Amino acid sequence: MSNSSASAGNVVVIDSGLSSAWNTGRLVYQHDFYGNDNDVMVANANTHGALVTAEILENAPDVGIIALKVMPDDGSGASETNIEKALQWVVANADAYNITAVNLSLGGGAQTTAATTSISDELATLAAKRVLTVAAAGNSGDGGATQSVSSYSADVNQICVSASTGDGAFPSWAQRSPSLTDVCADGTDVRITNLSGVTYTANGSSFAAPAVTAAVAKAQQAWVEQTGTRLTQGEFLDLARGTGKAMGTAGYFELDTDALLAKIAQSAPVPTAQSATTITINASGAPAGGVNAHFKLLVDGKTVGQATVDSAAKDYSFTANLTADQAHKVQVQYDNDGFVNGQDRNLFVNKVTINGTAHSPTAANVTYDKGALDGKDVVKGQSSMWWGGTLVVDAPAKDFPVQAAPANTTITVNASGAAAGGVNAHFNLLVDGQKVGEGVAGTAAKDFTFATNLTADQAHKVQVQYDNDAVVNGQDRSLFVNKVTISGHAVAPTASNVTYDKGALDGKDVVKGQAGLWWNGTLVVDADKSWFPSATGTGAVASAQSANQSANQSADGQDTVWQHLVAQGLEAAAPSHGDHAALLHEAVPSMDAYANAAALGEHHPDPLHPLDMV
Repeated sequence: MSNSSASAGNVVVIDSGLSSAWNTGRLVYQHDFYGNDNDVMVANANTHGALVTAEILENAPDVGIIALKVMPDDGSGASETNIEKALQWVVANADAYNITAVNLSLGGGAQTTAATTSISDELATLAAKRVLTVAAAGNSGDGGATQSVSSYSADVNQICVSASTGDGAFPSWAQRSPSLTDVCADGTDVRITNLSGVTYTANGSSFAAPAVTAAVAKAQQAWVEQTGTRLTQGEFLDLARGTGKAMGTAGYFELDTDALLAKIAQSAPVPTAQSATTITINASGAPAGGVNAHFKLLVDGKTVGQATVDSAAKDYSFTANLTADQAHKVQVQYDNDGFVNGQDRNLFVNKVTINGTAHSPTAANVTYDKGALDGKDVVKGQSSMWWGGTLVVDAPAKDFPVQAAPANTTITVNASGAAAGGVNAHFNLLVDGQKVGEGVAGTAAKDFTFATNLTADQAHKVQVQYDNDAVVNGQDRSLFVNKVTISGHAVAPTASNVTYDKGALDGKDVVKGQAGLWWNGTLVVDADKSWFPSATGTGAVASAQSANQSANQSADGQDTVWQHLVAQGLEAAAPSHGDHAALLHEAVPSMDAYANAAALGEHHPDPLHPLDMV
């Protein structure tokens, strides 16, 4: 298992576990909430969760997979308690594991209006975090005579997916409701290929949902790249509706992932010309009570950085990307004025240099706003800041020239970790203090790769910030950084341009770089500007991968059937059509996990996705 964080994010599959016969992709985390252990692999080669996961990966191969098993190994049923535990884990770990989507190909019942269950609070929390949950609508459609969906999918804080035929119609068994179905996706004869190259056809809303889950992951990736934020559930559905294909039944549409991603690419905000700005504050201070003067650097009221100064004058440099050819207010905010035992703490600003242009604190374009930064008690600029307040430089537009096109930069952190209390080491990747991504490091060294656009032809600080150090029952959690590679330039943690800022990223307690981060702190690589050449072109959002692969021969193998049972007191629907898969290759024996569908019906009388008794 590898813990990793990629730009496409990680997808959670809550299901029956995984199988070594199927693609499990980059398995970021796994846990069995039924068996209460960390092994979700089962003997059943064609367990339902393995096929659902494989379909997600065929549509979105770059996502990481988090497999949460909530059923016994035979896949016969799952309690709502275990499903809720799994979702509670997702809520608690959504940020640390960069989770973008959750697939719930589980359910049961026939809800005609929006409904709540015991997992509704978790679904609401995830929706607020912009982690989108995708739920299968069910397979008890009775030809559309009853307009209903399964209970989980009737929750307003998830995306309800009804199965379509892929060409504008519904299979008779598909549950759907014009008021509850959010989107439709092909759930008939969905082709999925295992690691041996054998292709199966799968049917059911359980195999419509993964296509939407994959689309969510890819859409979130594209949206983050364009805007720096994730889509809300409403924003994703607006895009999906606007780009989807209208179905023959009014009020429904089928997902068109390619069109959705193209729409996101077209909606990219027009980039503003940027100035790669370096601001240097030359300052010193007088301490009081053993505490030195501290200041924050702001630009137009937003914090860019901070520093603590001592009695010797020194340069403190900061970088920021600012709108080019526009005037800005560069603000040095002294924020810890004090008088202790006759000692008066003060800050002395000698010079402010912006992209090479020096500004004296007494220049005509500099003022001193005493107290709060509120435009009151403003006097002429001065070097000595005897009171808390802000020295404000009204910097003209010429100080912020247009810079070269951004550099498309790939940063790879090779790291491992030592766990404590069952929790692995976590780190954030920052560039010049701005978060780019994050990762959770297991005991095996792995590459964590991040993509970002940085100001070209400018030096940058690449920062690996370890933030969950702890000792639990004698176990010491630590992070080990083996190498940082920036646009192909490999840097050892002990290189001369690497430092380790222990504790807060504040320029204090800075030592030489080292591989073992035994304490919370930040490994800082001072990367040369030559590592960030101008980009030669603009990137495009990748089109969706096809979910279907060609069949070798026509299907004539025996159908194999899955069902999902949840002991939650939901009313069982009459058996009509269940999720199933048929082998396309004659030479391979048919799946034998549930050879007798009738026997399944006898053993499990409360089907949630009812069985096709054939």
